Amino acid sequence: MYTEEALQRWPDQYKESQKRLDKLSKEEQQDLFNQGDQNHEEIAELFKAGLSSEHDEVQAVIAKHYEWVSAFWTPNKEAYIGLGEMYVSDERFTAYYDKIEPGLAVFMLNSMKIWATNNLV
Repeated sequence: MYTEEALQRWPDQYKESQKRLDKLSKEEQQDLFNQGDQNHEEIAELFKAGLSSEHDEVQAVIAKHYEWVSAFWTPNKEAYIGLGEMYVSDERFTAYYDKIEPGLAVFMLNSMKIWATNNLV
């Protein structure tokens, strides 16, 4: 279901992601997915601690999120912000992030916008 949707909506990015994943062993792929889960948990902890999206610690962890995303495809500023917007606009992503911590999807979007604006073109 997600595969076909991704291929339809973002064919170039999907193909690039598959090409990058195919170069990794199954263990390396699992490690990569685990890194993403750990990063999401780190962001959630900072959110629960009451840090703002602008806080240096939050921005440092969002930088790691960008690095993680870039293992699959390398988004420019517009695309990275678009990814964050999808975390909020697509109920499947919102449910995933808000299951970790209610409100996390919006927090991630806000944090990603700030990071992208300051670091990407």
